[in-house]
Amino acid sequence: MAVDLSKSLNEFQLLGIGFNAGSGAPTYSAKQGSLYVRTDGSSSSTRIYVNSDGGTTWVAVTTAS
Repeated sequence: MAVDLSKSLNEFQLLGIGFNAGSGAPTYSAKQGSLYVRTDGSSSSTRIYVNSDGGTTWVAVTTAS
């Protein structure tokens, strides 16, 4: 099943939710629900983060190893 990623990203933008990636844990302020993929994450708990408060609090999402 194909996913129209451009539509999904547009929906994120309409809601003001960010989808970002970079090295190191996120420390910037973002809208609650924004996602961050850590490009240098080395364990199942350092790969993906979600903003939990609309500020600078990011919670690590545990992924499959």
